[in-house]
This record gives sequence, structure tokens and C-alpha cells, in this order.
Amino acid sequence: MIKKIKENIGLIATAFALMGTIGTGLSTAGELVTTLQGIDERMNTIEYEFNSLKESTYVQNDIAVLYEKIQDLEIAAQNVGRFNEEMATLQANLYNLEQQVRDGGFDLDRYYLLEKWEYQELNDSITRMETQVQTVNNNMWELNDLKTRLAYLEANNHGH
Repeated sequence: MIKKIKENIGLIATAFALMGTIGTGLSTAGELVTTLQGIDERMNTIEYEFNSLKESTYVQNDIAVLYEKIQDLEIAAQNVGRFNEEMATLQANLYNLEQQVRDGGFDLDRYYLLEKWEYQELNDSITRMETQVQTVNNNMWELNDLKTRLAYLEANNHGH
């Protein structure tokens, strides 16, 4: 047997060398797989962060649109006071005129008596103002709703 080993020592050495090369190749292949898995994990992380950034951008755009709407509604809300004052003045004047006519103390020499069309025009003005006030009140409700939604978006945006 030793004789056969001596005769084939070259083949045996070559076989060991080939097995060592195959082992090294397998080790290198394992390192390649590990590296590729690491790259894949990093790509997944980058994709997730990109999606989060994209969603955050959408939320910020929504917030900007809501701020614009809120500003428009706040401008409309500022007009509520003026409309209320004008309507209150008109209603007070109308009440005073009606009271004076009922009391019979209406002096035609001192006061201008409204024509029917003027009286109707005043009533129409009051109706228009009441409609405007109702519209502004509806806008205020919408403003409050938008403020609530904006607060919700801001609270949830900090997590992104």
C-alpha cells in the first residue's frame, strides 16, 4: 500500500490541492451571498425611507393647502363682525321706525317716511346680510374642522 501511495503521490497532492481550491471557492461564494444579502437589506431600508419621505411630502403639501384654506376662512371670519354690526344697526333702525309708527308719535315733518319699495329694499338687504352671516358661520365651522384636521396631521407628521 505504501508503494501505491508513493507511485500516486502526485495524484494525491493534486486531489488535496483541488479540494482546498473548492473549499476556498465555497468560502468565497458564502462571502458573496452574505454581501449580496447586506446590499439587499440596505436597498430595502432605502426604499422604506424613500416611501416615508414621499408620504411626508404629501402630508406637507396637504398642510400647505389647509393653511391657505384657513387663511381664506379667517379673512371671511373677520368680515363677520362688520356684517353683524351692519345687520344690528339696520334691525335697530327698523325696530325704532316700527315702534314709532305703532305709538302714533311719528312726525312726518321731522322724519322721512319710507316708501314701500324702500322698505322692501331694506328688508331685502337684511335678508342678504343674514345669508352672508350664515355663510360666514358655515365657513367658521369649516375653519374649525380644518384646524382640527390640521392638528391631527401635524400630530401624525412628527412620526415620519
